[in-house]
Amino acid sequence: MSHESQEKPKEAKDISVLVIEPNSEMQRLLRGILASCAIRDIRVHNNSERAANSILSHPPDLILLEWEVKPFDGAAFLKMIRNKNMYPVCLVPIIIMLSEARQCWVEKAIKLGAHAVIAKPISPAAILARIKWILAGHRQLRLEGNCYVIEGTKERLAVEEDRQKQMDNAREYQASQFAEMMSIQSDIDKLLQG
Repeated sequence: MSHESQEKPKEAKDISVLVIEPNSEMQRLLRGILASCAIRDIRVHNNSERAANSILSHPPDLILLEWEVKPFDGAAFLKMIRNKNMYPVCLVPIIIMLSEARQCWVEKAIKLGAHAVIAKPISPAAILARIKWILAGHRQLRLEGNCYVIEGTKERLAVEEDRQKQMDNAREYQASQFAEMMSIQSDIDKLLQG
């Protein structure tokens, strides 16, 4: 069963955004970036517990979530929000912000239902592009077990994992071929010098 992320307004200026960011300077920067995108309804929280309570009292159209927020981190927050018992809040699009673009964090965030992942430093153009992309409905959610996940995520990650394994095999083969060619060249050089 596939679900769109609630009824989406079509323009960034018409949405409400909840930012969960512990760093006060980054909060100001994000508020400024969102305001420059003509977004008027911006709420900012410095911890995930307050943000979760705010989401339940006034659900936003979009969440910007710092991965390393406290008291529970981005992974725990995504697991909680994407649970089917949080319906309809579980359908709100979430953009994860990473201070370090670690591949394992990106994959985990996507597996847990993040619509997009952005690495800091964040540019206004990058945020606006992700928001427009999400508003256009490019990522649908589907119920898998007790949680909503992005449709096709497991399949895309499996394809990428297979491709990575194939590339690792190709690298091993290339290395063995280079070693064999170097050995043959060494033998030829010895014969020519001998």
